[in-house]
Parts: sequence; structure tokens; C-alpha cells
Amino acid sequence: MARFELGGNFPNPFNAQTTIEYNIPFEADVKIEIFDILGRRIETLVNERRPTGLNRVIWNADNVASGMYFYRLQAGEYTAAKRMTILK
Repeated sequence: MARFELGGNFPNPFNAQTTIEYNIPFEADVKIEIFDILGRRIETLVNERRPTGLNRVIWNADNVASGMYFYRLQAGEYTAAKRMTILK
């Protein structure tokens, strides 16, 4: 049975860009946002209807400082978040 799943970003830690994978069991409105350690939203990577199955998005983090960040997936009533580290 398919289910919602937010994968870890890779590579992690990373320098310039990272890939975030997520799986959704049915077509849904998806939002993926990046937050800093203080909870401030840095960027919205996805804010659209996405197809069933495995999806990927790349975050280019050239314009942010080294440190820990969080990414959050919202799809339908499902929400999950994970952390990632940028080392420059």
C-alpha cells in the first residue's frame, strides 16, 4: 500500500545543492518549505499539485550561510519535517 513519505536529503551535509525526495500515494497539493534554525521560512521549493509516486526537488543553497536547516512537506493532511546541514 502506498503511503506518504518524506525522504532524507542527499547529500547531507552538503555544500551548494541537495536533493529532497518524497513519495505521495495520490495526486495532491504539495508544499515544501525550507526553514532556518529559528523557524524563519527561507524559501518555498514546491507549492503545486504533484503526481502520485516518487517526486524530487533540488534546493540550491548558494545564497544561505552554513548551518542547520529544516525542510517541511505538507501534502493533504500529511505533514513531516527533517533537518539538513550546509557546510561551506
